[in-house]
Amino acid sequence: MKNIRIIFKREYLSRVKNKSFILLTLITPLIFVAFYAAVAFIAVQSGKSNEYTQVNYLDEHNILSKAVNKDTLSNFIFHKVDLPTEMKELLNNEYLALLHIKDKDKQSIDSLEFISSQTPSITRINKLQSYLIDDIFTQNLEDLNITNKQLNDLKPAIQFKTLEAKLDGDLESSNSGLKSGIGMFMAFIIYIFIFIYGSMVMRSTIEEKTNRIVEVIVSSVKPFELMLGKILGVAAVGLTQFVAWIVLGTGLITVITLFLGLSLGDSSLSQEMTSVSQNEAMANDTLTTLMQSIESLPFTKIATVFLLFFVGGYLLYSSLFAAIGSAVNQDSDTQQFMFPVSMPLVFGFIIAQSAVFQDPNGVIAKVFSYVPFTSPVVMSARVAFGISWLEIFTSFFILITTFLFMVWLSARIYRVGILMYGKQPKWKDFAKWIIRKN
Repeated sequence: MKNIRIIFKREYLSRVKNKSFILLTLITPLIFVAFYAAVAFIAVQSGKSNEYTQVNYLDEHNILSKAVNKDTLSNFIFHKVDLPTEMKELLNNEYLALLHIKDKDKQSIDSLEFISSQTPSITRINKLQSYLIDDIFTQNLEDLNITNKQLNDLKPAIQFKTLEAKLDGDLESSNSGLKSGIGMFMAFIIYIFIFIYGSMVMRSTIEEKTNRIVEVIVSSVKPFELMLGKILGVAAVGLTQFVAWIVLGTGLITVITLFLGLSLGDSSLSQEMTSVSQNEAMANDTLTTLMQSIESLPFTKIATVFLLFFVGGYLLYSSLFAAIGSAVNQDSDTQQFMFPVSMPLVFGFIIAQSAVFQDPNGVIAKVFSYVPFTSPVVMSARVAFGISWLEIFTSFFILITTFLFMVWLSARIYRVGILMYGKQPKWKDFAKWIIRKN
């Protein structure tokens, strides 16, 4: 244990004190927050372009209503013409387009031609298509002496709350979207964490082997102690960096969100006041329901599962990555071994997506919650939907048992591979090293 503690301390302090680690820890949240701010800014500013495209529409059989002429849709202004707009004029003016309608029957509109010098976006085309459908649909209703109000009155307004029944008989508010988002976020974080820091263990092993430092180390430390100390040391580095990212990222995102919220409010105050006055009751109900859903989340289970499977998944895969690093002589040799080792984790992430969006408590989701190579991401994706403590600890027990076995297995590869040079190993070499006697 003393040697493991010494190696752990060396691995942790040497990485935490490194300038690149400090810079990466500080810069990474800034990059993510900058990306978040850019996406939020684009979302806020989208659709506010002052550049309108004039659509000259030639309606040969007058199937569109008179209201379309000089009407405005998003960034389109409609203008009825009697003759087709010349191609030369369209090419010379990027804000001019021709909509040619040849149909006679309002029930089947299949001759539309939209001609412009630039290809419009899918969003604008969809808006244009919906606008034309609504116009012709309104005319068809009028032909049948039916108004839009009468038609809308036939549609019932349905709103329902999803409630989850508890064993004590209480009912708690439940939000599938919120739980899906939490589940996928946790699964993604664990998935990325295992790859990043597991690969760090592998590269560290390769570097020490290449520099021949390991020959000096193993003269006084057993290979098993060296491998386990390295795995635990990098795990502590990862947790330190992750906690720092969470603290810095949360603070920066909060500031950016408040800033964008205030900016938006200042620029469109009158619109907000109108919107609030019209939808105040609905907004309050939605907010109340959301807060109730958040309060009803099993935070203790979520935090427990995240911590246990966050660490357990890393320990399991990092032991495999350490074994691979000890066997190869350079990074390029790891590809043939990394693919089969990482495939279960990738498959687990696919199962996690299916579990979250289709059936979080289905047979497939439950089965792969017990498979140790997929349970870190699958269990994390499912926990928000409500799973028993027995299921959590049973899965974690299987994960830790598998980790201990894989550490023993990897250590037998590590003890031989760490001192092997020149020869590129194969899978059969791993089998020989495992059964080889000391």
